[in-house]
Amino acid sequence: MNEQEAAREELDFTKPSFVFRPNEQHEWRQQGPYLVCKSCEIQHAVFVGMDKTMVGLDSEGKPIFKKR
Repeated sequence: MNEQEAAREELDFTKPSFVFRPNEQHEWRQQGPYLVCKSCEIQHAVFVGMDKTMVGLDSEGKPIFKKR
């Protein structure tokens, strides 16, 4: 086996080593045009645009917006 063959890694994408499963309850914060959740295992975001401002959360934890 030469050096090039030893450096090659065989990947099996049918068996991922990590699967992202978000929490049921997100802690959303607005950062510019994005809603960002940092409470899950991986930080993730949703683009909401520049014309909306998050003003709070409803009783279910979903964001409430107002137009700018």
